Amino acid sequence: MAELVFVGIAPHDPTLPHQVARADEGHPVFRRIRDDYARVRASLDAARPDVIVMASGDHFNQWFYDNIPAFAIGKSGRSEGPFPWEREVYGLPPYAAPGHHDFGRYLLESLLERHFDLAASDDYRIDHGFTVPLQALRPEADIPVIPLWANVLVPPLPPGQRYFDLGLALREAILSAPADLRVAVLATGHMTNSVGGPAMDRFTSEPVTAWDLRTWELFTNGRVDELLPDMTWDRLYAQGNGTPGFMVHLIAWGAARGAVPSWSDITSSPASFVNTFLEWDEATIAQGGHR
Repeated sequence: MAELVFVGIAPHDPTLPHQVARADEGHPVFRRIRDDYARVRASLDAARPDVIVMASGDHFNQWFYDNIPAFAIGKSGRSEGPFPWEREVYGLPPYAAPGHHDFGRYLLESLLERHFDLAASDDYRIDHGFTVPLQALRPEADIPVIPLWANVLVPPLPPGQRYFDLGLALREAILSAPADLRVAVLATGHMTNSVGGPAMDRFTSEPVTAWDLRTWELFTNGRVDELLPDMTWDRLYAQGNGTPGFMVHLIAWGAARGAVPSWSDITSSPASFVNTFLEWDEATIAQGGHR
């Protein structure tokens, strides 16, 4: 039987790799972000996963307005990216890991049986939402990666409860799998975030908002029933056009069954958007939280 051995969250801001690489020369927050990445990387390595299921939004690269599913899973034999324009604009390195067709197909079928009508693809690339965290957490690119896309850009979106329930269903599917695999679930999203327009640099004068603080307090204390009702497109979008990306966090939270994380850290400064790092170790995952 398969085991769920690690659940983690790490940021994917495409400007972070260069900021972290020269952290000793820049703002102190990037040294802390560098250390947080290193911690999650070590924890992931210690968990010894055979496959990584990674949830992220897409940034109009793999999916666009004419064809954007609420949720989709990749089951190719290869997961690689980012897209050429991202490499050119942000200077991001390539990332190419194996996929896992058989387990990806199993998850698709199992989630369909659990009433999640996921789209699926055997022909895809992963964008910086996947490659930035993966490059930091598993630069060896030796563990098969199954991408799980969640729409966080184009309304209407499912309510937050649906993202959380997808995490619960993913957990059940993994634990029910006949394959002898150690599985890690990673996710990446946003706290308050805005791309383009006058709100983009709000963090330079307001590094962390009241919404960030309340959401973080509820999230890291396992207060599922209090937080999920606030997780709607309108309420998140009001905090910034990228803030609906927080919904991806809920998939990881569901996979951990709403448990209080084993470890977490949040950074805020006038030099960077709010960034979040969380871990749920195997013991915490097994215990779970929400009933």
